[in-house]
Amino acid sequence: MKKLLFVIFLLTFFCKFAFSDEQQIIAMGDIEYGEYLGAECVSCHQQKGASEGIPAIHGMDAEVFVALMLAYRAKEMENPVMRMIAGRLNDEQIGSLALYFSQLEPPK
Repeated sequence: MKKLLFVIFLLTFFCKFAFSDEQQIIAMGDIEYGEYLGAECVSCHQQKGASEGIPAIHGMDAEVFVALMLAYRAKEMENPVMRMIAGRLNDEQIGSLALYFSQLEPPK
């Protein structure tokens, strides 16, 4: 029994470090939840591409999306609106949004 618990501990320990923070957050996500949450995002982020300086997020790589949202949430990026929005999101919500937007058709 002790050996089994030790093996489980080791697997858990190594799996945690085998994936980046971004990948771990993406693994928490759910595409349908991301679609639900994304309704707010698309009011500014248009599918057609940059509009008035607001970039398209359709088709964005999921890891890039997560990294950007974490940077906004940590206030490492300057946009006050995105800081506020990202600050309200937890990791599961960010992962869900990343999955959803990554599977959409990118702008042409």
